[in-house]
Amino acid sequence: LGSFRFIYGEKNLSRTETSVPIDIRSNPLEISQALNVFELLNEIVVTSVTSDASELEWAIAFLYDVGPVGSLMLDTENLRCQSEEPDVDFTITMTTVGSMPADYGSREIFTDEMLCGSVNLGEFSAAQYLTLVASSDAVTSGSYKLMLDGESSECISVAASESQMKSAIEGLVNVGEVDVTATAAPAESQFPFKYNIKFKGSYIYGDWPGLQANPSHFGTGECDPFVGGADHRATILPIRDESLCLHGANNTLAIVADSITSVGGTFDVSYGYDSADGVSVDTSASEMEDILAQLIGSNVQVTRHDHSDIGEGVAWAVTYPGSINKQAQIRIVDTFVTGRNAKVNAYPILAIETYSPDNDSSGDFRIIIDGESTAPLSYRASHAKMLQEMHHLNGIGKVNMLGPAEGDDLSPIQVSALVDDSFTSNGLKAVVVAGDLTTTFAAGDYLTVGTCDLEIESVWHEGYDGTQSAGYLYESLYSASSETASAKLLGYSILQIKPSDTTLSFIADCSQGDGVSETIQVGSILNTNNGVDHSMIIKSYTADLDSIEIVPERNWRGTAPRIFFKPPSGINTHTLTMTGLDKEKSFIVRARAMNSRGYGLPSNTLGISPASTVPDSPISVLLF
Repeated sequence: LGSFRFIYGEKNLSRTETSVPIDIRSNPLEISQALNVFELLNEIVVTSVTSDASELEWAIAFLYDVGPVGSLMLDTENLRCQSEEPDVDFTITMTTVGSMPADYGSREIFTDEMLCGSVNLGEFSAAQYLTLVASSDAVTSGSYKLMLDGESSECISVAASESQMKSAIEGLVNVGEVDVTATAAPAESQFPFKYNIKFKGSYIYGDWPGLQANPSHFGTGECDPFVGGADHRATILPIRDESLCLHGANNTLAIVADSITSVGGTFDVSYGYDSADGVSVDTSASEMEDILAQLIGSNVQVTRHDHSDIGEGVAWAVTYPGSINKQAQIRIVDTFVTGRNAKVNAYPILAIETYSPDNDSSGDFRIIIDGESTAPLSYRASHAKMLQEMHHLNGIGKVNMLGPAEGDDLSPIQVSALVDDSFTSNGLKAVVVAGDLTTTFAAGDYLTVGTCDLEIESVWHEGYDGTQSAGYLYESLYSASSETASAKLLGYSILQIKPSDTTLSFIADCSQGDGVSETIQVGSILNTNNGVDHSMIIKSYTADLDSIEIVPERNWRGTAPRIFFKPPSGINTHTLTMTGLDKEKSFIVRARAMNSRGYGLPSNTLGISPASTVPDSPISVLLF
């Protein structure tokens, strides 16, 4: 007699759900309805196995959960026997344990047109980045444990390989399969590796929680002590990738006219089987938009930009809807363009933009293309810094910044610097800024000190030492200043000036006196109302540009800060492209919708059997 309740997630109190009271004589449909309101579960079907006066048994099937399910318990406090027996016994037995299907994978497609196309730091995410940090010197040995929802892994070596980290995380009870990528950690980390960890499938209690370092077993407890370094710590960032949009994404490219001297003449533009002949290099943005709309269709947008790669030039940045037909591309014939070494080509654009509604982003991020990563880049990295890091990638040949559209301007970055006419570094004039600006500026950045326009030769960061270098100036001349306090805490960056004039005097030549907080202007960036636009024209490359990833660093901060990015190739609306499918296998695909209440029912299944085919016939073949 009486009622009972189901409890799901008993082992995880932060994610526990309890059903409404269920009468002991409820039929299977009524029990199914009580369970199907759980947000943490997909559809459940209950069938009756045994039904008599003294025993009831049901079979519960989890229809659409991939892999194992969580803990399911019964609350029988309100049940009693007619025979006045004191207890009601119950057991729950897992008769069939689910497993992750071979080659299983999933992608989320986002519907918010304002926010999709970006990455941000989320509380829950299947993609997580583990960075280990220490001060002083390198950590050569030791181990630690990671935790997921309170459960600890085995001890993990500080030099764990990808397979060792994968094995440790997959050893956790509620984890099926993970992909792990280990890359060399930056020198300041003092640890050998950092890790990109991606959980496959769904977590049994909803979204994937963040991994944590177990403080009781972090170079201590059951794990081996760390050897080397001090102040050991771990940072784990859940990266919420919302880059795939339900409404698709536009193609982005730049039509660039380049010349050593003044560029002139005309060129032809084609798209698919259609072309526009005799397009002038003086064509405005609106005129180019009209021309391309005739070739491509509606929803073409064009902005015109100055371009000075090899001398003089112009660039038209073009966005147009993605298409399933990848052969339909913009092509250029520049036979009648004039100017020394004049040429017109179409190049892909990588669009990257930092964003915060209060325009208060801070910190660094990395660009990853074809698995190769840049060094950390500041949210306001100068054009020279962005180009420096992109050109370090093996798959990237030549890059130019897109820059401002006509009518807009670049902005220098203003910083407070220690300026002293007596200070030199390695024989060259230099200015000093508290903090690490090696992620912000680079050689080639322009530098304005007083009335002098100069150029940076190099940038590097030093730890504070009050007995030498710039630390001596901070300590001996400005010991009570807030800038010195910042330098003691963060170190300082030395901006060495290109040796155009070794006799340069800031006071005599630049009308700039000595001081610890003098305003200087460095580099150039394209500010927006909510961040900085870092879009680039990629002129030569072997990498797959559509594989771009953006990863915020552990110092990423701000009011709801995001990094929007878009690869060059567009995506048709309501379309998901799957790559890397083995043509020897068959695949099943289905879709589900999700909101704050959980997942809905899956769609009908689609069967896919990839096959090799011969290429289509070439188009736009020209004779020169």
